Amino acid sequence: MQNELTLQDFPMGEMGEIVSLTKEHETAIYQELGIDVGMTVMVLHKAVDWLIQVGYSQIHIGKQYLPHIKVKPVAV
Repeated sequence: MQNELTLQDFPMGEMGEIVSLTKEHETAIYQELGIDVGMTVMVLHKAVDWLIQVGYSQIHIGKQYLPHIKVKPVAV
């Protein structure tokens, strides 16, 4: 789908939905961060570690995971 972006390319402050995780990092992302397909996400701050909101939780996420999370924008 053309609207899908990696989390690293997703605009700050926009609401999105996680649509896929790369197979080789899927388990690590879920176990370490609790992130899974279908959850809403918003990038709150871009720095060395990014601050994102997933559902009602705010999480610091390292840049190594950003290209492995695909997100699509959702209308609010």
